Amino acid sequence: MKKLLILGLTVLLSGCALFQEPDCQKDKTARSELAGVVHFANNSAVITKGERGIVSEAARRAINEKAKVVVYGHASHRTLTKDVLQKILVNMRISEERAMRVADALYSDGVKLEDVNTVALFDSRPVEKETTPAGEAANRRAEIYLYWPD
Repeated sequence: MKKLLILGLTVLLSGCALFQEPDCQKDKTARSELAGVVHFANNSAVITKGERGIVSEAARRAINEKAKVVVYGHASHRTLTKDVLQKILVNMRISEERAMRVADALYSDGVKLEDVNTVALFDSRPVEKETTPAGEAANRRAEIYLYWPD
C-alpha cells in the first residue's frame, strides 16, 4: 500500500495539522539530504526523459546508501480558477500527483515501497516569486529527500 501524507488543506482550514509526519521530520537527529528536484510542465505530473535521470540517480543512492525517501510534491500558485477553495483543491491534486509519479518511478528503479513516503504540499512552499514564467516554473516541482534514521 502506498503511503500519502496530505499537508496544507487541513492546516489552512482549521489552523492545526492532522497528519503523521515522515520519520525524518519527527526524528530531529536523523540526517537528511536533498537528492534531486524534478520539474514539471504546467498542469502536468509527467516526468520528462531529462528529469527521469534525476529520479534514477536518487533511487540508486537510496538503495546503495540504505536510505529512506520522502518525496514532496509542489505546485505553482497560478490556476485557471479564481475560487479560493477550488484553487487549493486543484493545487493539492497536482502536487499529490507529482509526488506519486516520482514515487512510482523510484519503485520501478528498485526502491522498496516501505522506504518511500510522499507528501503533497500544494503551493504552500514556493522557492521563487511567481512574477515571471521562470519563477512559476521553478515552483512546479517534486523534491526528493533521502534520510537515514538513527
